[in-house]
Amino acid sequence: MALKSAYEAALEKMKTMGIDDAQNLSDEQKDSIAAIRNLYDAKIAEKKILLKDEENMPAEIAFLERERERKIEEVYGGNK
Repeated sequence: MALKSAYEAALEKMKTMGIDDAQNLSDEQKDSIAAIRNLYDAKIAEKKILLKDEENMPAEIAFLERERERKIEEVYGGNK
């Protein structure tokens, strides 16, 4: 089994989300996605600092990552 590049993995994920082409996003949607990513990257970094010795850190990080993806999917959903 060959490893996929990040680009190939992203394209595959887009297809599972029902998105054919990310180029069809409006500038507003692109800005929203960037803001969501920035916000959740900051939240994840904060959790990593605050919970560095905690057992539940991976679960907290996974929750934030799922939440980030859900919000991004909502932005994409407005493009259909």
